[in-house]
Amino acid sequence: MASLKPRDIEPFLKKPDFSRAVILLYGPDPGLVSERADILSEKSGVDLSDPFSLIRMDADDAASDVARIADEAHTIAMFGGKRLIRISGVTRKDLSKSVKPVLATPPEEAIILIESGDLKKSAGLRKQIETSPAGLAIPCYQDTDAAIEQLIDQELIEKNYRISRETRALLKSMLGDNRMVSRGELKKLALYCEGKDEITDQAIHEIVGDASKLVMDDVIDTTATGNPAQLQTVLPKALEAGNQPDIILLGVLRHFQMMQNARSRVELHRQNTSTVVSGMRPPVHFARKDAVSQAINIWSLDRLTRALTRIDKAMLECRQKAGISQALCSTTLLALSLEAAALKKR
Repeated sequence: MASLKPRDIEPFLKKPDFSRAVILLYGPDPGLVSERADILSEKSGVDLSDPFSLIRMDADDAASDVARIADEAHTIAMFGGKRLIRISGVTRKDLSKSVKPVLATPPEEAIILIESGDLKKSAGLRKQIETSPAGLAIPCYQDTDAAIEQLIDQELIEKNYRISRETRALLKSMLGDNRMVSRGELKKLALYCEGKDEITDQAIHEIVGDASKLVMDDVIDTTATGNPAQLQTVLPKALEAGNQPDIILLGVLRHFQMMQNARSRVELHRQNTSTVVSGMRPPVHFARKDAVSQAINIWSLDRLTRALTRIDKAMLECRQKAGISQALCSTTLLALSLEAAALKKR
């Protein structure tokens, strides 16, 4: 089966083997997926500045035209050399049908990188690529403690900044949701502290704990804990900060998925809520632990399942109906917050 084990991923990225024409990168962290796709692109040997050599394709467009990927893959570059076809984005269509022709007849002068979200073992695209001699699947899962430590070392310690154990723990608690975002925050922090020897708590709060992230946390927590009055105050702030309605819903969706996993441990394995929250990875910021614990105690597994279906549907509608996306987002989150408020009274 052509799928890299976690221990083999970093060595592969340092010295990639492009003998397999189609490489699938998948996982719940889009930042990590994109970062690894960037690394492979840089090491592909393709001239990325040449628009005839680098072809970017939206997943939805690729899935809509079964022949499009194959046509691009078997087209000879104008000035010779390899071509890179990079497919990204979200689609609800069956992308595997468009990938099948290039797996059956692999191109000799093209590399195909596919960036996807989290895929189960049974997902058609993943199974198709893992079982093909022309395909390779690379799982990209959210940062573990070790990966976050590595990021901090790369962006701060290797640049000769000192950081105490306590301050490092604070920094770790504010990273991890998205690898690309985490690396960006660390670069900003290093730039902010240029000329200084040590990273301080104050610098972290001023740079890493930005207002946009904090207001998004407020939107998520007021929705999940049933505070509709506060939600109607913080949601407009999140929209004014430039957060798109579907992205706000995506943040809420991920939080409810995390709650579903935590609630299953409480209901099915009889674990204590505070213990579950304390053991979460990435860790929950200490300022949010009470809200997260409260939300887990409010929502049952069956209600979380229904809520996730509702959020997912609202996300799709927001993308299809951009003109009323803010209203759709507001209505969905307010309904969830009201449901949580009613559950609290039981």
